[in-house]
Amino acid sequence: MTRRILSTALVVALGMCTGAAHADQIAMTSTATVKNDLKYLMYTPNGYESSNVSYPLVVWLHGGDQGGGDIEKVKSSGMPKLIEDGKQFPFLVFSPQNPSEELLYPIETVEAALEEVISKYRVDRSRIYVVGYSRGGFGAWAMAEQFPQKFAAVVPIAGGGNRHYLSRTNEKAAFWVFHGTDDDVILLSDSVIMYERLKALKRDARLSVLEGVDHSNIERAALSDPELWDWLLKQRLDAAPK
Repeated sequence: MTRRILSTALVVALGMCTGAAHADQIAMTSTATVKNDLKYLMYTPNGYESSNVSYPLVVWLHGGDQGGGDIEKVKSSGMPKLIEDGKQFPFLVFSPQNPSEELLYPIETVEAALEEVISKYRVDRSRIYVVGYSRGGFGAWAMAEQFPQKFAAVVPIAGGGNRHYLSRTNEKAAFWVFHGTDDDVILLSDSVIMYERLKALKRDARLSVLEGVDHSNIERAALSDPELWDWLLKQRLDAAPK
């Protein structure tokens, strides 16, 4: 009797599974909208307001300790700190704040905000660059891979990424990678792997390994290289997206 009951239960269960296997799957499209309330700093160079020409634009992606909701924190280092200290750049600087204090940059959100900036300011689309440090360095690599037609130059400082997607980067873009030998937060090998993959892909890439420089000092050391800015402004995409 017990065996008969178990057999009946098994048949019922199999029948239910068979019916479930033939259940319909309906294709749907989400209509949800995500509000983009990304905070950012915007720098315009001297002479911008009185001119009608288009300017190059640098996207600056900060390190991990400046994320959150206090935009003033973004001024504490990197390009915004240089600007606060009086340095003048001949290009626009867009410095978005990572809304998370722990996660990587939401690069789709950053790209959407960048497009909004481009629509508001006179931006030379053939001369848009992304520079990022540490967590922002990861963001710079990711931006180059996910939006390859947008950036003429990419400068990751002490950042890493997924080398398998570097094949998606723009063949016309230039890369300058910075890392310190004494970095025990993001290892030098993270940058070397990315650089070597770029060279294998025959990309225009250079790597500056700074002897004796640790993670906390590589940002300042890289941005203090006067050749960086001259090199950056020479980079241009012949056929920039409209």
